[in-house]
Amino acid sequence: MPVIRGRSTIRHLTPERRADLKERLVGELSGQATPSGPLVFEIPLEQSDRFDVIVVWNEFDGVRVEDRDQVILEAYGDLGKRPSMEMGVTEREADDQNLLPYMVISTTEVLAALGENDSVDPADLRAWHDAMIEEGGIVNDDGAVALRFPTRAMAEDAQARLAARFPRARWSISRQLDSIP
Repeated sequence: MPVIRGRSTIRHLTPERRADLKERLVGELSGQATPSGPLVFEIPLEQSDRFDVIVVWNEFDGVRVEDRDQVILEAYGDLGKRPSMEMGVTEREADDQNLLPYMVISTTEVLAALGENDSVDPADLRAWHDAMIEEGGIVNDDGAVALRFPTRAMAEDAQARLAARFPRARWSISRQLDSIP
């Protein structure tokens, strides 16, 4: 059998780039959200005050895993915190690795998009779209929002907040399973 090797797209992380990534991540963790900033999931560990963290950020494209981890650890260290496990991935890597299997979707919006519910006000669709982004949704190339989470509990919390904010909409949770070849 042949050995098939991909080519590396890893770039050297300069000290200036490392400092910039760390500063931007610290800002995000401190509540200074930015549109192109990272999406951070802090996953609490049971019976502990520790947590795991997944940072989804396209700025990590081409950055070595070791450097991503170090940037995350340094950013949390500046805030006096230390995650148990840290993982930095791009949106594509999160999808490829199925790290965010729980998806919150508006079934009302889906039905409207399929033409099966014409009573939905377009302004409501825009408000739902914006709210999903505020909850951490990622805008896909086609403009649709993917609101995905690493744990069911996080998805349920987002679903509850969205349902309280938009009681006329119907929100559901779907779990993405790996495909079977």
